[in-house]
Amino acid sequence: MSPEEHIREADLIQVNKYDRLIVGKCGNSCIIDVYDVLKAFDVKNPALQHLIKKALCVGLRGHKDEETDLEDIIDSAIRAKQLKD
Repeated sequence: MSPEEHIREADLIQVNKYDRLIVGKCGNSCIIDVYDVLKAFDVKNPALQHLIKKALCVGLRGHKDEETDLEDIIDSAIRAKQLKD
């Protein structure tokens, strides 16, 4: 499947704003979202999960600008550290 075909396929399948098309080294593709990534890396700290979600989608979600997302990332990092201690 060509990259263009992968993209068209992703447009048809995308369910939410966190969905992304991943094309593997062998050319296989699948749709994943940020929650799949968190699970794959076994991220359990909720503040760290929030930070990663924000970092992967800085300025892309539509209701907050990039500056606000970056501030939220900093706040989430501080909170993640507090939860760990």
